[in-house]
Amino acid sequence: MVLWQSDLRVSWRAQWISLLLHGVVAALILMMPWPLSYTPVWLLLLSLVVFDCVRSQRRINASHGEIKLLIGARLRWQETEWQILGKPWMLDSGMMLRLRREDNRKKTHLWISADSMDAGEWRDLRRMLQQPTQP
Repeated sequence: MVLWQSDLRVSWRAQWISLLLHGVVAALILMMPWPLSYTPVWLLLLSLVVFDCVRSQRRINASHGEIKLLIGARLRWQETEWQILGKPWMLDSGMMLRLRREDNRKKTHLWISADSMDAGEWRDLRRMLQQPTQP
């Protein structure tokens, strides 16, 4: 039985925060007074920041689609059932869910941003996840 469902959209706030943080780190690397002999080091660090930024944007874009909260602290997301582990970590702007896959016990974290759904859906999800879960 479905307790709650929504169609998650890509979070623009999460994309901007990721870009901002990676941009600040890249700017710090570029503005540090590196000796000329350290050029390969700062180029490597800058490359790592750029690749991590691209990876972060891809992960944010992949976190969309239909999501359903089921009875028994279970979640159906991206055609897979997940068990919600523990109490979600909640902020006004989003929540972090610790999930374990039902079929192979793979664990993951899912950040759900408040701007990825309607305000009413966000309010209902927070209310549902703050209630004690039944086994």
